[in-house]
Amino acid sequence: MEIIIKINIAKMKEDIKAKVELQKFYKNQKKTVHIIGERKMEASQAWYKHFTNREDLRMLYATYGIARGKTFQQIERRYDSHNEHPLNKYQKTIDRILEGYKYLEEVEAVI
Repeated sequence: MEIIIKINIAKMKEDIKAKVELQKFYKNQKKTVHIIGERKMEASQAWYKHFTNREDLRMLYATYGIARGKTFQQIERRYDSHNEHPLNKYQKTIDRILEGYKYLEEVEAVI
């Protein structure tokens, strides 16, 4: 038996979808006039949560791209150089998120 490290892409996609739904909710709650449905929180609190959730989503999308074998330029195409890419300063955060989605799987060794 051999143990390999795998990344749970399905769980990562579920987490991204959940955060996207939250982002839609916060965006709606930020509106001060013509709100659809009932207001569940203050507009200032919704603005802050929308802002922090946007940064979390950016990191999750970057982590998903790295897990799929893409470079930073392929993830966010509006930046040219890899050395000056803005995601470089978030590399530790991306690695930490990626560690959370790793799991071990036992497979039989093929000879």
